[in-house]
Amino acid sequence: CDGDGVQDCGKWDYRMSMCMNQAMCGYTYKFPDFTLDHACRCRKCPSLPGTAFGDPMLKHPDEAGAPFSALNWGVFKTWGDHMDTCAPWVMPRDDAALQNLLTYARGKGYKVRISGAGHSAGGIVTDGQNRQVLVLSLAEYTAPGEWEFGIRDMPDGSKRATVNAGWTQFHLYEKIRPLGFFVPAQTAGYFFSLGGIVANSVHGGSYHSGFVHGYATRMRVMLFDGSIKMIDTEEEMRYWRCSFGLHGIILGVEMQLEQREQLQMYVVKEKMSAWNSEEFWKFIKQSAEADLPAEVLPAEGGQGSRKSWNGEFFVDFMNGGETPQVISYSQKANHSVDPDFDGELGIPENVHEGYAYMKNKRVAEDGRGWMSWGEAARRDGAPPIKIAGVEVNDMLDGIKALPLAGLLSKAAVEEIPGFVGRMSKRVKDGFFLTYSPAALAAAYFVEPSKAFAAMDYLRKVQLESKKSKDFVWNLPGEFRF
Repeated sequence: CDGDGVQDCGKWDYRMSMCMNQAMCGYTYKFPDFTLDHACRCRKCPSLPGTAFGDPMLKHPDEAGAPFSALNWGVFKTWGDHMDTCAPWVMPRDDAALQNLLTYARGKGYKVRISGAGHSAGGIVTDGQNRQVLVLSLAEYTAPGEWEFGIRDMPDGSKRATVNAGWTQFHLYEKIRPLGFFVPAQTAGYFFSLGGIVANSVHGGSYHSGFVHGYATRMRVMLFDGSIKMIDTEEEMRYWRCSFGLHGIILGVEMQLEQREQLQMYVVKEKMSAWNSEEFWKFIKQSAEADLPAEVLPAEGGQGSRKSWNGEFFVDFMNGGETPQVISYSQKANHSVDPDFDGELGIPENVHEGYAYMKNKRVAEDGRGWMSWGEAARRDGAPPIKIAGVEVNDMLDGIKALPLAGLLSKAAVEEIPGFVGRMSKRVKDGFFLTYSPAALAAAYFVEPSKAFAAMDYLRKVQLESKKSKDFVWNLPGEFRF
């Protein structure tokens, strides 16, 4: 169980009617176990006294009388279930709780890792190998004063928002969207913590905006010793952006805001006449109206209106053959909106009710019971999509056959217009995903001139996977600028 090469389990204690070595072993029957001994298996997270993994103060803070106020959220795992560890996941409730937790961890010799909503793939937070590691999250954290939420006016007439770093983009937009404000760059879904976004290389779909962390202008942070510091100069900010939590805990973030009096959310979907560079760029420039400067693009595809400021593109390679279906979720704002657009362009009349409906909706978290969507999003990312009452995550292991993988890829493309339409009517803030299945996503950054070559290679890899018995791609190819 602990990797030392010694057999720890496999023996039943008939006198006590339980598996021997209870600290590491438990009864888990699996066919074809013929004896009780056979059913004694390693616990996923065995009790290991003297380690962070086995510390009752971290596993049950309230019951054990821990010197810090916190919610234990089980053990750390990523949103897509690609990294599942035994490191205790602790969510302190305020500054004092954070300071006391750091003091306690330092006294015990523990390592503290910082997580957001768990959307980072792989072992960026922890790989679970070090038993002295605990993971800290701001999902239950309340910040003092304006650092929970506030808006301030700048000398140039612009506005900036200070916000709790444990909030997601949803919680921020719930406050700023009714006022007509937005962050310059945004992702497809709400469910990333703001602290995680600015501590990582998170991108949006805007043609003229970069990483979301580039619009963070100030931070309130806590250092390893519990001291709190304001990071308010560009000289320091440049080291805290995309810092992966290595410098300390980001408690609050100030973000640039921009006003959009009108916003048009729409979808363009086409079946390409051929898969080649000319048709690829024609769709981007003319159909999707991407606002991309000609000097960074190849000449193929002609010229377009350049009226769209944001675009997210999806290509269903698995079903399209030589003529795949391609879709763009795009946005236009202010003077670039279409005057004949059939839909709301301003702030929806019931925008507050729209956010409240989403935030308060009851959802079930695996093994953790029922809670509001807003709580679930802060704690460990998007609740999983359900089809006919069954979580898509539970289906994914069964999608090994090509027909099912193709159906899922096709459904992902075909459902986007519905997502966009519903969110446009409800709050119209640019986001279109509120739920998401577990997916392992990798982002590669290339020059725009090489975009077709990159997608052509992805197409080749996806189509070749049809022959594999081990892995078949089941989602469309995606790209943004």
